[in-house]
Amino acid sequence: MIENIAAFDGRCAKVCGPARSGKTEALVQRCATLLNAGVAPESIFVEQSNAFAVQSFRRRLQHALGADHAAADAVVVETTLDACVRVLDTPEALEATGRIPRLLTTAEYNFFLEDMKTLGTPIRRLRKMLETFYEQWSKLVPDSEWMGTEETVTRDHGLRHLVGRGAMLAQEAPRLCADYLKSDAGANARQQYDYVLCDDFQNLTYAEQTCLCLLAKTQLIVAGNVNQTIAVGTKWPNPNGFAEFDALRHSVEVFTLSKSFGNQPALRLADALVRMDGMDASVRAESFEGSEQDIVCIKWNTPEDELNGVTKYLRVLLDAEEDVRESRTCVLVPNKRWARMAERILKKRGFDVSTAGSTAGIGGDPRDTSRAKALVAYTKLNLLADPKDLTAWRSWCGFDHALTNSDAWNFLVEYAEQQGVGLLEALEQASRASEEPFLRASALTARYQEGRTFIEKNARRKGFTLMHAIGADGLPEFADVDAMLEGDEDAAKLYQMTRRHVMDASWPEGAHILHIAGYDALIGADYDNVFVLGAVDGFMPRRDAFEVVSTEEDRARVMDEERRRFYNAVSKAKKLLVISTFSKSQLELAERTKMQVVRVKSENGERMAIVRPSSFLAEAGDAAPTTEGGQSILSRYGLN
Repeated sequence: MIENIAAFDGRCAKVCGPARSGKTEALVQRCATLLNAGVAPESIFVEQSNAFAVQSFRRRLQHALGADHAAADAVVVETTLDACVRVLDTPEALEATGRIPRLLTTAEYNFFLEDMKTLGTPIRRLRKMLETFYEQWSKLVPDSEWMGTEETVTRDHGLRHLVGRGAMLAQEAPRLCADYLKSDAGANARQQYDYVLCDDFQNLTYAEQTCLCLLAKTQLIVAGNVNQTIAVGTKWPNPNGFAEFDALRHSVEVFTLSKSFGNQPALRLADALVRMDGMDASVRAESFEGSEQDIVCIKWNTPEDELNGVTKYLRVLLDAEEDVRESRTCVLVPNKRWARMAERILKKRGFDVSTAGSTAGIGGDPRDTSRAKALVAYTKLNLLADPKDLTAWRSWCGFDHALTNSDAWNFLVEYAEQQGVGLLEALEQASRASEEPFLRASALTARYQEGRTFIEKNARRKGFTLMHAIGADGLPEFADVDAMLEGDEDAAKLYQMTRRHVMDASWPEGAHILHIAGYDALIGADYDNVFVLGAVDGFMPRRDAFEVVSTEEDRARVMDEERRRFYNAVSKAKKLLVISTFSKSQLELAERTKMQVVRVKSENGERMAIVRPSSFLAEAGDAAPTTEGGQSILSRYGLN
C-alpha cells in the first residue's frame, strides 16, 4: 500500500490508518519518489504539527534518500503556522492586510492581556470573549456574523495595541492567511507549491486546513487518524476536516492502511482504547507486525521512589545495549515539575538530557523580575537584536509593576495617536520632555532610558559574553540554546535561535542526548523505548476530567482529549514501553501538581494523598500489562 501511495500521481489523496500503520512513512516515500524523479525540492511542501515532527520527518527523508541530503534539506518542511507567517510576511501581503506577522510569545501575550484589561471588562468575561474570537477565527466565521457591540469594541481595542507595536496573535495568523489567499490580492500566493503533503491533518484548525489546500497546485495528499487528534497550539483542531476530506471533494483517492508495526503489546494496548467513547472504533488495526517486545507496568510507593527506581532501571537497560543511542529513548513526563526532577536525577545517572519537549518556553511573573529571570534575559536579547521592536519595549516597560504599567502604556498609545507618531517615537519624545506629556509617562520613560543604556553598552557583544550580558548564564530555559552556541553569534542570530526554541522547540542534534518530553511532543515521532512516568489519575488523564464542579459534558470532553493523547503516546514505542505509577504522595505535592486524590491518610505524622493508576490502564482491560512492584524490578537487576 505504501508503494502505491509513493507512486500516486492524481490530484488529491487521503491516507488513513491506526497508530503506527505507516502514514508518515507513506509521505516520506512519496516525497522521496518525487525527488528521485527530478522534481524541484523547493516545489514540495510538507506540513507537520510541530517542530519535533518537522525534525523527525526531515531525518527520515534524509535516510530514505541516502547520500542526497541536499535535496532533503531543500524540501520545505514546517508547521502550518510557520507557512502562514511566511505568506503574510511578503510585501504584497503586508500591503493587503496592513499587519506585520510578528507573533507574540506566550509571555508577550500576557502583556497583551494586561493591556486588554484597560477596557474595564471583568477578566473572566474578557477571557471568555477572547476565546470566542479565537474559536470563530479558527473556523473562518466572518466577524459580521457573530460580533455584537461589546465584541467589536474589544476587537478594535486589541487591534489598536497589536497594530501599534507591529505584532500579531498566533490565533490570528491562519485566518488572515486564508482570507489573503482567497482574495484577489493573494492570487499570486495561491498554489505556490506543486506538491503539498500534510501529516496529522486532523490536528489542524479549519483555517489551517484551508490554507494548505489553497497552497497546493498539482497534488494534495493528507494523512491522519481522528483518534490521534491532539490540540497543538490551538484548542480547535478540526478532525472532521480529515474525516470528511473525500466526501467534500471530487475524485479523492483514499488509501486505508490496516496493519500496525512496532511493539505488538504496546500497539494492542493502544488499540484497546479505540473501543471507548470519544474514539472512532472503525479506525483499528486488522493485524500487528513486529516483534513481541516488552511492555512493563511498574508500581512504586512514592514519586521519589519512582524517579529513583525508573532512572536506575533505565541506566542499566541502556548500558546493556552495544550501540546505545540515547536519543532513541523518550522519558515521558506529565508536567514541567516532573521534567525538572527527572532531568536532575538523570544527569546524576550520567545521562546527557534535553527537556525541550517538556519545558520549552519562557514564562515567569513579570511583576517580579526576581521570579522571571529568563523572561528578562529574553527581552534584553530581543532589544539588542532589534532596538525598534515595540513588543520587546512593551515587555521591558512593564517589568516590576503590579499591573505591568498597562494603564501608562494605554496613555502612551493615546498620546502617539494624538501626535501622529509611532509608539517608539512617542517614547523618545516623552523621555526628552521637561514635563510629563501624558499621565504616568515617567513610569515608562525611566524604563526606556534604562533599556537604551543597556543597548548602548552591550550592542557589540557576541556568543557566550552576550549570554552573560543578558543574564542567561545557567538558566534552564536557555540550556539547549547554550549547547548549540559556537561563540560568534551576534544578538540577531542568538535571538533568532532563542525565539525559534521559545515559539516551537526542537531537539538538539546528537545521538546520545536522552529526550524528556510531554505528551504533545510525541506527535509525528517514534522511539525505540518510551518510559511513561507519573501514569496516575490527575496527571493522565488530567484532573479536569474528574472535577465535580464541571459538567458531565466538560468532563467527558477532557477525558476524550486525554485518551487520544495517551493512545498516541503509548503507540510510539518500537521496542520497550514502560508505564510507571505510584500509590501515594505527600499531600502538598499532590495538591500542587493536581493529582486526583482518592483519600488522605496520616503516615508517620505526615499527611499522605492516596492516588490510583491512570484510568486508561483499566479501560484497556486485558491488553494492559500486569503490574509489577518496583522493588521486584530493581531486585531482578541487582539494583536494590
